[in-house]
Amino acid sequence: MSVKNSKEPPTTQLHTSPQSPSQFTYQNLHDLNDPATSYLSPLSTIGLVDLNAFFAQVEQIRLGLTDQDPVVCGQWHSLIAVSYAARKYGISRMDTIASAKTKCPNLIIGHAPVYKKGEEYWSYVDGLPNAANHKVSLDMYRRESRKILRVINEKFDLTEKASVDESYIDFGREVFTKLMEYFPELKDVEKDQSLPDIPSELPLGLYWEGEVIKSEQEIADDGEGTEPVIKDWDDVCLVIGSQILLDLRRDIYKELGYTTSAGLARNKLMAKLAGGFKKPDDQTIIRNSSIKAFLKNFELTDITGMGGKLGDSLINQLEVPPQAHTISYIREHFTLEQLKEEIKDDVDLAVKLYHIVRGMYAMELTQRMEVKSMTSTKNFTFDAVANLEDAYGWIKVFSGDLHNRLVDLDNENLELSLTKMETKEKNVIRRPKTLSIGVVFPNRIRQTRQLQIPFYKDLSKMKTIMYENGCVLLREFFEANTNISMVNNNIPCKELYTKDPKKVKVVEMQNMSLTISSIHQPKS
Repeated sequence: MSVKNSKEPPTTQLHTSPQSPSQFTYQNLHDLNDPATSYLSPLSTIGLVDLNAFFAQVEQIRLGLTDQDPVVCGQWHSLIAVSYAARKYGISRMDTIASAKTKCPNLIIGHAPVYKKGEEYWSYVDGLPNAANHKVSLDMYRRESRKILRVINEKFDLTEKASVDESYIDFGREVFTKLMEYFPELKDVEKDQSLPDIPSELPLGLYWEGEVIKSEQEIADDGEGTEPVIKDWDDVCLVIGSQILLDLRRDIYKELGYTTSAGLARNKLMAKLAGGFKKPDDQTIIRNSSIKAFLKNFELTDITGMGGKLGDSLINQLEVPPQAHTISYIREHFTLEQLKEEIKDDVDLAVKLYHIVRGMYAMELTQRMEVKSMTSTKNFTFDAVANLEDAYGWIKVFSGDLHNRLVDLDNENLELSLTKMETKEKNVIRRPKTLSIGVVFPNRIRQTRQLQIPFYKDLSKMKTIMYENGCVLLREFFEANTNISMVNNNIPCKELYTKDPKKVKVVEMQNMSLTISSIHQPKS
């Protein structure tokens, strides 16, 4: 369902096929109303909102364009995001800017903002910046992401930022409230009782929004034309959830201009798969009865946490035939006890796998990920850093970049403290304890050096501390790990560092980085 299109609501009620008796209980219902237990309820209603080609959308909106304009987000000569309008020309992220232009001469390139060597703040530049003396900044995209998350957090009590362009939402409390409004008889259910059967018709105003995946039985019975069957309260929760999800997506579009794709299901893993199933600008709903059919579209390695070596090793360990559908094969050939026997060294993984292949693995939403460290880094072309002044210029960029990210961290903590965080976490300021420099030489050997830095609440002071101490680390590093004295006519380092840094040669570096770590809440 597109956020740009509105349709008249149905004038007829949705018919149901009530399962009698209902398989759900008072406790299942009331677990929805508690953020601590909602995700464990079989009535759980979890959404994933995914920004479509996010970086390209940011550039499209910044440039005052429409989603029909072919826009890409570039980084040097590569593409880091391709709008759906540009994809119609066969452009992908595998293209270079040059090859993309041959496919679409009218292509609009929004290059990511950059820091210039020696400057503390990023900016957009005309044309393509020179990679030798610029560093890409992702601050613009982080800030737009935070705006979107703010819209979500204003409406819901439990969200999880999964990445810069994805967020999970637990709709439990909103669904519970709507259930009580539409079905007041649920208020009379006593503890330890099963819920009553759903009515044969849902109240007018309740209808599906989005693509509802059909179950195997529905496909077998009547092909693609079958209407989704509503049997029990889990289906009703997802009907309500689909409307709440579309309203949220419309709010994001109305307030900020971004289109989204979304998924709705019983848990995060299924919502994640659903969110990417129908793009762009649409939403997919996975009922519990359709999980098995929906999972046929994916292999085990497509599921979050099962990609890469882990998924492949499990497939090999369980001797899944090469031609078999991995999820179906494991589900149909292994009981929980058999999986525990096969994966003896990790019983928790065996249990997790058992539930994953059934689409029933419940994962709690976490409101925030603890940031322990931040790194600002730059790869260099040959002779890009010829002298100490060049190196200082990049330390200036790194300290500015890290300062801006600490500002964002403070803002995120402030926004959470105004809404969802526990009293003991409110107004928490987090600062780094350690600063370290890392250098990669042309032989690909990486060496580091670190020191402790003081705490300042004032981030402008922290920026100064990071720059000054970064320069100290750099000088110490060159003295201890390179032949800087030799390449400067054997002048001792103590004397060398008093000279004009532009006249002090440094050894060739392939990469340099500045990292702040042990980010913590200082003791009062």
